[in-house]
Amino acid sequence: MIWDRAEDRYKLIFNVIPNPAILLDLDNRVEAINDACIEYFQDQVPASIVFGEKLPIDKLFPWINNELTYFFSISSPEFVFEREIECPKGRVNFQIRLKKILDPYDIHQNTLILLNDITSAVEAEKKVARARDFYLTLFEEFPAMIWRSAADGQFDYFNRAWLVFTGQSLEEQKGFGWARGVPEADRERFINVYAEAIREKKAFEIELRLRRYDGQFRWVLNVGQPFYSLEGDFAGFIGTCYDITERKMQEEELSYLAMHDPLTGLPNRRMMEVVMPRLVEQIELGISSALFFMDLDNFKQVNDRFGHMVGDELLIELGKILKRQLREGDLLVRLGGDEFAILLDGIEKGEAEQIARRLLDSVANHQFSTPIESIKLYLSLGVVLIADKKSPESFIALADAAMYQAKESGGNRYVFAS
Repeated sequence: MIWDRAEDRYKLIFNVIPNPAILLDLDNRVEAINDACIEYFQDQVPASIVFGEKLPIDKLFPWINNELTYFFSISSPEFVFEREIECPKGRVNFQIRLKKILDPYDIHQNTLILLNDITSAVEAEKKVARARDFYLTLFEEFPAMIWRSAADGQFDYFNRAWLVFTGQSLEEQKGFGWARGVPEADRERFINVYAEAIREKKAFEIELRLRRYDGQFRWVLNVGQPFYSLEGDFAGFIGTCYDITERKMQEEELSYLAMHDPLTGLPNRRMMEVVMPRLVEQIELGISSALFFMDLDNFKQVNDRFGHMVGDELLIELGKILKRQLREGDLLVRLGGDEFAILLDGIEKGEAEQIARRLLDSVANHQFSTPIESIKLYLSLGVVLIADKKSPESFIALADAAMYQAKESGGNRYVFAS
């Protein structure tokens, strides 16, 4: 598994997502699989994968291989498709979302697969396709929001669930009146997608924000299917909308937590590992950078005397102090415990030394408050200039060794790696 103890919150969110979820590495091997996925596919998920064995996704779910291949061939960060799959629960219709987890340079790091059971929605849409106008009254009791448009694209029907959601009357929503409750950027995207769907008479789906009756904007998945008259002529679209706000929030938080420390909110070690190679590559362009490794002197005594909750508060405060001494664009990273790192892009040795002294002074001159008394803390800091071609791991090792040399020399100082 890729997660370390500092990212337990990410694992928790991943596991409590009610829909099946799978995380892949760049070789399309399964790095994590949540409980809901195991429940749906228990006869296809070997016990070894639960205990950390990485297996190729096409060995577990061969039906996804073609879509993954296509997804990696396009530039879009997301790809959505639907598939009917046989599993212990029977034949289930899934809406399957492939999402790239990107680093700060928009480089693909992992792939998140989210499966949404839409069996009931698919059945409802089939009924919509068969029923047409005769069954519009039945839609009034459907919990899903349903709409219809005519061949000219004008919307002429919204069911009770839609009207309750928007707090608007049918007359207010008809035509494109409903679009007044959509932010301009989302409205433009919808118009482009919808115009193409009308032109080609094809199904479409789009995620957009829709204003609810209480004024709050909610993310909805809007899915439209073309329908035809008894004579076979195109008659318009019938569609459904589903509130996906919670899912969108979970996706965003998963992507964020994959690269951030849950205690301080600072970038984590994984962020440093994806940024470091870019700084090494810049050496060929004549741009040098610097890596700082640091930790607090005798911080264990703080935890032993005041407890870990106080220690955590001091680490949060320390992160804020360090951040104030850095330039805009410098990357402050919490490695774990009381260890931090800083990546300074485009810097020479002299300026790196000035920043190192400033960091030491800012911490040494600060009074850290505890429930018992105010205390002083000090840093030991190792610095390595990224100015010649080495592996990222070599620079990390040099900075780490320099930090321990500073500590062994009494602390409250910095040492440049030689």
